[in-house]
Amino acid sequence: MENSKKSIVILAGGLGSRYQGLKQIDGILPNNATLLEYSIFDAIKAGFNKIVFIINKSIPESYIERLSGILATENIEFHWIIQDKNCFVSDENLLEQRTKPWGTAHAVLCAEKVVTENFIVINADDYYGSEVYQMAATLINNDKINKSNYAAILYPLKNTLSKNGSVSRGKCEVDEKNKLVSINELTNISEEENFIFYSDKEHVKHTLETNVLVSMNFWILNPSIFKFLKIEFDQFIADKPENKDEIYLPAVIDSLIQNKEVEVSVEISPEQWKGVTYLEDKVELQEFLKQKIADQIYTEDLWMQK
Repeated sequence: MENSKKSIVILAGGLGSRYQGLKQIDGILPNNATLLEYSIFDAIKAGFNKIVFIINKSIPESYIERLSGILATENIEFHWIIQDKNCFVSDENLLEQRTKPWGTAHAVLCAEKVVTENFIVINADDYYGSEVYQMAATLINNDKINKSNYAAILYPLKNTLSKNGSVSRGKCEVDEKNKLVSINELTNISEEENFIFYSDKEHVKHTLETNVLVSMNFWILNPSIFKFLKIEFDQFIADKPENKDEIYLPAVIDSLIQNKEVEVSVEISPEQWKGVTYLEDKVELQEFLKQKIADQIYTEDLWMQK
């Protein structure tokens, strides 16, 4: 199945408020390639041949044209889908008061009509590392992903922190068979004097082990997920969410695990995660990518590399 269709769904709809702008289209190095382009490059190299972008209406047409041109040159199928708040929602009262998107579960659901093969889901503003795409491709090629078996690539917590502020992470419990047991969202995670802490709802600090596994939203899924997403999203809407409430993909997957609808196999990333949660993260990311170029993982001009 090595030559089978393999898709990547990129969640690029967030406005990046903490980062102060549309970080999805912000060039990192002088080659002007954005962070998501490194992910696309790594995915194509691993054999992924279809890219689906979930975006908002704020992404400039010039960037869409630039990236579409690159993918056309690479002979990669691509789709641009706007996560519109009207998709799958008919309640006029809810729509009238809504200012935000409905969350990452809804974002993935918006790809339903164009994704009919096994696929991975990633965030546009995360660098996952080239090896993880090879790991994901191998799972798909070896028929490990089907309607009742998904996978997640998890990271040791210590490889996912920002030096410039606190972060939120999905803490994962994994059993002895390397199956995901649960995902628990933790907020206000930060490192202080070589210890990692998070704060609970009562603002009480708790320590975390450096190697505890966390989800960075790298999922390997079968199209059966769309049926489950639709059911969960319909229920979310029926419950009349508050204006800022969102439905998140990890929460839906956790629910499917608890209800024994699917099993989720776990792979541990050997890579260092990098992201741009805060504006100050960009400088560190630049140095990181320069080192990758020095190590010949990438070339100076990303899309000239063959």
